[in-house]
Amino acid sequence: MVRTVDISSKPETLRSATAYGRIRLRPETVRAISEGKIPKGDVLSACRLAGMFATKRTPELLPFCHPVNLESAELMVQLKEDCIEVFSFVKGTHKTGYEMEALTAVCVALLTVYDMCKGIDEYMVMEEVKLLEKRGGKSQWSKGLNGTFVKVISEQYLKELIEGKVTSLGAVISEVNYGLIISTKTLEPMEVWGISHVINQKLFSLMPERIKRGVKVGTFEGKPCIEIQEDAEVIEAFFESFGHLLGNWVDGKAP
Repeated sequence: MVRTVDISSKPETLRSATAYGRIRLRPETVRAISEGKIPKGDVLSACRLAGMFATKRTPELLPFCHPVNLESAELMVQLKEDCIEVFSFVKGTHKTGYEMEALTAVCVALLTVYDMCKGIDEYMVMEEVKLLEKRGGKSQWSKGLNGTFVKVISEQYLKELIEGKVTSLGAVISEVNYGLIISTKTLEPMEVWGISHVINQKLFSLMPERIKRGVKVGTFEGKPCIEIQEDAEVIEAFFESFGHLLGNWVDGKAP
């Protein structure tokens, strides 16, 4: 069985990717390109155009690539003494990144050069296609609970579930010294960060039939506190969607 990655619980964020590649050419080929003597036409212009088209068509070429919102795409082509270098930059707001769009743009741009020049240069080599930078995804803004001491207040069957989730994020369970409280009991934390509404909107979009109390993020007895509805499916959805952000919300480690 094959399938795409489930991104339904991921947040939409501004993301970008930059990719690079080059094609090695004989000096005579470089000269012919610079002098406009390639029979099929202007190689550099065609290379740029093909790369831009490829950026938009990436999901049609790669079966496991999600369609994304393209808000900016740029392609830079440089003719050197023995090669053509291609740089692509793609940006947009979505649940998944843009690295495949940037890489596809580079590959198709280089293939266009190959196609246009193959009649006069049989020694062309495409090489070093690579991702230069990826920004805005989980690798940049996620922050787990490494070293954070967490107290969990809940019925035992849910307590074990929550403790498993937070320890997988690097937290240490503690009943005495703790920097974060996670509770399914009604503690009525003082909401101070203004993110509870955003969290509940997301959870409601995932499971509208289950959200009742939802989630509250704030402080309780001077400690950062997350109060979660007493529901295993809501807890699972909360950690799937927001677990990797918890370390950004709390900065409390036991002394």
